[in-house]
This record gives sequence, C-alpha cells and structure tokens, in this order.
Amino acid sequence: MRKLIPLFTLLLMGTLPLLSGCGSSPQQAGPPEGPAGSMQYLMQGVADQKMEVVWEFLPASYQSDVNGLAHQFADKMDPEIYNEMFAIAQRVAKLLQDKKEYILKNEMLESPKTAPEEVAKYYDPGVDILASLANSDLSTIEKLKTFDGGKFLSTSGSQIAKDFATISGLMPQKEGDPGFTEKLKQAKVTLVSEEGDQATIKIEVPGETTKEEVMVKVEDKWIPQTLAKNWKSKIESAQQSLDKLKPEDMAAQKTQAMAGFKQLNATLAQLENAKTEKEFNEQFTNQVRPLAQMAPMLLMLGAAAVMEQGFSDAAAARGGVMAESPGEAKPINPNTMISIVVNKKLSPGEQDPIIDEILQSANDTESLQVIPTVDGEITTFKVYPVEDIEAFSKKIKFGKPSKVDTDSRSITVELE
Repeated sequence: MRKLIPLFTLLLMGTLPLLSGCGSSPQQAGPPEGPAGSMQYLMQGVADQKMEVVWEFLPASYQSDVNGLAHQFADKMDPEIYNEMFAIAQRVAKLLQDKKEYILKNEMLESPKTAPEEVAKYYDPGVDILASLANSDLSTIEKLKTFDGGKFLSTSGSQIAKDFATISGLMPQKEGDPGFTEKLKQAKVTLVSEEGDQATIKIEVPGETTKEEVMVKVEDKWIPQTLAKNWKSKIESAQQSLDKLKPEDMAAQKTQAMAGFKQLNATLAQLENAKTEKEFNEQFTNQVRPLAQMAPMLLMLGAAAVMEQGFSDAAAARGGVMAESPGEAKPINPNTMISIVVNKKLSPGEQDPIIDEILQSANDTESLQVIPTVDGEITTFKVYPVEDIEAFSKKIKFGKPSKVDTDSRSITVELE
C-alpha cells in the first residue's frame, strides 16, 4: 500500500476538481504564517472535515485560475444537458433514500460475496454523498456561473468529507492501526530550514516514514513546491480541453443525450410509483440489475485509474521517484459502441449465455464490455469497443442477424 505522506500533496491536488466553478470565497482568518504552520493547518482542517481550508490554502491567483475555468465551462456547456444530468442525479438520490427498505431486500444483494448487512452499513453515507453533490451549488449552470469555492467547501464539501470519513471508519482496519483521518490528526509538522521564499518542512505521522517536503512562498502563501511547479501546466491543459468544447459538437450529440435522459426518467418514474415491495423489486431488478452487476467493476477500475494517474503525476513532479504507471484511463468512444437488439424480454438467466457468446465471438474477452438492458419486450446488449460492425455481425452465433444498421450502429438479431 502507498504511504500516507507521498499522498498528502495528492490530497490537495485531488480536491481541485471539486472546485470546478468556484467563485471568490468569503474573507477567512486563513492559515497561520510560516511553511510548517500552513501545512499543519491544512492537515488538521482536512482531518476535521473542514474542507474550506483547502480553498484558504491556495494563493489568490490560483483561486482566480479555478474561477476562470469554471466560468469558461459554464459559458460553453449546454445548459439543458447539464441541468438535466443533475436533475436525474437528484431523482436517483431521492429514490435511494425513499426506497431504501425495498432496495436492501432486493435479490441482487443475495450474493455470497456481498452480505446485505455489509451493504446496509455503507448505504446511508454513500447515498448522502450523491445527494450532497446532486443538490449542491454545482447542480445548475446558473449556480455554476456564480459559484463560491469557500462556501461550497464549507457546506457540501465538508459534508461529503464527513460521509467519506464515515465510510473509511467502517472499513476493516488492522488492530491498533489508526485510519487516515486519525493519522492526520496526530501528524506533526516542524520546520527544518527556511531561506527566502523556500523552506523545508518535516512531516511525522504515526506508523509512516518521516517525510521532508519542500515548500515555496507564492503570493504570501506557503505551498508544496510540486504544486507550484505543476500548477501552470495543469491549468493550461484544462483550458485547452475547454477550448475543444465546441457548441456544434454538443448540438450534434444533444438529441441522443436527451433521448437517453428521457428513457432514464421513465424508468425512475416506474420505480418511484411502485406501490408494493414486489412491484418495486420487479422493476428494479429488470432495469437496474445489468448496471448493478457492472458497477463494482467499473468503480474499481475508475478508482484505480484515478489513483494511478495521481501517482504518475506525483512521480513526474518529484522527478520520477515512482516511475511505474499503467497509463491513463481512456473514456468510452461512442463511435466504437454497438447495440445488439433482441425483440424479446430476456431474464438475467437468459441473458448470461448470450453475453458469454458475445465475448467469445470477439476473441478479446479482456477488453470487450457488454451491458444488457431490458425495455418492455426488447432486450438490448451494448457492446464496446467494436470498430467494424459489419464484421462483428458475422461472428454472432447465438441468433441470426436480420438487420445491420451502420448509421445507428445497431444489429437486430432473431434468436434461434
């Protein structure tokens, strides 16, 4: 397992995405003067789930950079798409809260690998994190345009941190080994040397190797040298990504996106209107089971990609101390996804052998992904990545392809 100290600078860097869209924060007392006091203040604040300390830690120009990115994003993003995404997230959070009893009794939790009581322990803080984000000042383009970083982190950000701390506290720990939060609380930061605008501090954490960190003074704020060295390039990279966000590109995808949102809302309405546990669970299992089966794997892969990318960035900043990196996670390219449509409602048991055959036909079971969904009497298998849909259709053995539509990238299959 990676040590705590090398990760601490990442804690600060990893918090910055939460500030996407931050405006100016209210005047705060701020961290104490001096490199050691500044770092001690940050670590103690994070340990106490007072996430506004992260915003206070940043120099004024860094806050301005984040604000500028947020405003640029708000101006470029399609308001209807953005607002609808958050509206759906709000509905999902409320559904998870209102139907908790039904969900925890659902058959999907009846697994030898995951006991229902284990899921129940993490349920409330997990749902609270989603609800906090979905209902926060990030939830609409209009709010994003006037977003206040200090306010967000002191309210939603701190609540999310508390929920994460709750989840962390529920995870198994070695006997006598304090958790991440407790280690931060017990951390001791002392000054080793200081000359002009550069200093070296020593960070001591129980159970961890003592670490020395070089700090530099930027606009009267002491911050890690690695953060100062990488800030400009990170901001420029983010600005370049936003420059590529063209209104015409979003307009081309808007129809498909809104159609997907409409389908999601219809599914949520069915679940919300379920009057009995049986009715709810039938709908929930048919609609959610495919995604629920994929969720643990996707979360694990996503978390691994984020952490490994963070380690890679830290290694680069520290001169290659940690050289290993599996590479960056790649987003799904919609141009490599196809839909295999079967005009029949298939149960999960009927879907499984078809999924196996799809994977076998590709001769690439390590990279190919298959996600089944049921809508009325139609079962659809989303498959990616697939470059040549015509060639792929010829590999299908579980049924007879009756129609291949290269425009919609769909294959209609008649079951044998």
